[in-house]
Amino acid sequence: MNTAIVMLGTNINPEENLVHAKERLSEFFEILDESSVLITKPIGKKYHTDFHNQAVKLLSDDTYKETERLFKHVENEMGRSALTNLRGEVPIDIDLVFWNGVLKRSDYDRFSFVRQCIDEIKDNVELIS
Repeated sequence: MNTAIVMLGTNINPEENLVHAKERLSEFFEILDESSVLITKPIGKKYHTDFHNQAVKLLSDDTYKETERLFKHVENEMGRSALTNLRGEVPIDIDLVFWNGVLKRSDYDRFSFVRQCIDEIKDNVELIS
């Protein structure tokens, strides 16, 4: 069994999309915990609306690569595409930040909102960055 901590982010219908993303993820994984939602200003010129961000801790029976593929599947299913990215619209973004306590994305060190969300739910998981 693998433990993953992921960040969810959306700037399109954020309340509905965060709930829907967690519902879809719960079909594949056991969700152990979730942080509160933080609203942040967009980073980058192509984004025009605030983001709603949340960390989720889950258990996966799958490998790291299979888990990431499932995340991309959910993103695509919820409308994430090259076109929405170009327009600065993010229906849902699912980033795997920690896998079995090992840092997989530098977002934890780069962005205070990521660290804040993850630190809220990281209990009983030793994080190695």
